[in-house]
Amino acid sequence: MKPDLIHLRGRRVCVALSGGGDSVALFHFLCGCARENGIELSAVHVEHGIRGEASRADAGFVRALCAARGVPLREVSEDVPARAAAWKAGLEEAARRCRYAAFARLLAAGEADVVATAHHAGDNAESVLFNLLRGSSLTGAGGIRAFLPYPALARLAGEDLSAGEGLPPRPAYCGVARPLLSVSQGEIAAYLRENALAFREDATNADTAYTRNFLRARVLAPARKRFPAAERALYNFSRRAREDDDYLYSLAREKVVRGVREGVPAAEVPADLPRPLFLRACALALRALGAEDCTSADLEAAFALTRGGSGRTACLPRGVRALREYEKVILYRPAPASLAAAESSVPEPSAPGPSASAAGSLQYPFAEGEFPFAGAVLRVRRAGREEAENVLRAAGEAENALRAAGEGRFRPLVLDAARLPDGCVLRTRQEGDRFQKFGGGSKKLKDFFIDRKLPRPLRASLPLLACGGEVFAVCGVEIAEKVRLTSAPAQPYILELILQGEQ
Repeated sequence: MKPDLIHLRGRRVCVALSGGGDSVALFHFLCGCARENGIELSAVHVEHGIRGEASRADAGFVRALCAARGVPLREVSEDVPARAAAWKAGLEEAARRCRYAAFARLLAAGEADVVATAHHAGDNAESVLFNLLRGSSLTGAGGIRAFLPYPALARLAGEDLSAGEGLPPRPAYCGVARPLLSVSQGEIAAYLRENALAFREDATNADTAYTRNFLRARVLAPARKRFPAAERALYNFSRRAREDDDYLYSLAREKVVRGVREGVPAAEVPADLPRPLFLRACALALRALGAEDCTSADLEAAFALTRGGSGRTACLPRGVRALREYEKVILYRPAPASLAAAESSVPEPSAPGPSASAAGSLQYPFAEGEFPFAGAVLRVRRAGREEAENVLRAAGEAENALRAAGEGRFRPLVLDAARLPDGCVLRTRQEGDRFQKFGGGSKKLKDFFIDRKLPRPLRASLPLLACGGEVFAVCGVEIAEKVRLTSAPAQPYILELILQGEQ
């Protein structure tokens, strides 16, 4: 048995220890190699409340096993049947979500860097077959990931942990690792025999009413008789499928442009993308808008818009709407009420509070802090000269690359606050606004928006830095010539426009 320790070396590793043979084998192996690999070991046991006394006996077995090895144990108890009823989900799905939630909380609390589960090649084979028989795409054919990052883990926990929002940040190496994923069930069984390891048998594993048990007993077991290397073959296939799928998603990610429409977050996808990239770009856009539970039918509904004219729409999960607009398909969730209502639903700023201008737009006194606007937050902060110049340089390089690709994105702006007049405010657009763009002459703000080809709904919601009718910054887009950073002594400020859902 040769587990892959790449995600475990030098980390604080918490083994998900159910008491079954697979987890006991992993636990025993890691106990024997922890010191030489710089691993600080602990364990977690999640008791599901499904099998009554047998389940409690499993917990007692795990408790004794950890005590004998001197390994700290964290025990979690859940009423999975009650959860399943509340979520209208099956027992398997509810149990999985409860485990993910327990693991995510453990990582969020900083009790471990990695949770190691005992998923093996047989489990991966079951997942691949289950996904394919269910009609899954290449993503499902990729089977179980060898490593699940902490934010993705939080999303999979569902209602218990809402897509990672509000959880404390953790390093990129934190998550769930599956070191036995390339190890067959036969190899694990041999390891248990060789080391005379006791373990608990879960009687429900023989119940073929559960889908995975059916695939294990009625499909994979007979297949191994004809194809002894079936698990290895499915593992190799799933790894290649995973690599292909990840590469396609990396290409699709570059095509999704985040923005604001009708005062709410939106994402744009080019309508002329090849179908494999378009579907993945839409899946990423839906995820960014909080619609994780999209189906292939939803993605196909969005793709159908690429074959029609501008103005066609489709309704997608979680109230998201897809709209064909010229060469793009725009995905957004329409605001349930007016712009004012949307603005009142965002968090209070950490700087001076808002007031209503004479024209009725939202405005704040210019200061350091975070200022909520519809669908976005404007972050204003003082910076040193070196940091400001680095931000300018990076933003310029990114802007050039995006313009070369025919795309536009919001970018951080740097200005010299020493050159601002008294009485500047952060607000939205007003009639009569004028803007002297960086390196150019003065013109009506409306004409600047048209020159930049900014969508009409976006124009009304973009935060501005202004004094009276003179605009000094169109946040996320451009600053005025008058406030640019020069070689003279300055007070550099950085303005960052952050869309909802971004960090």
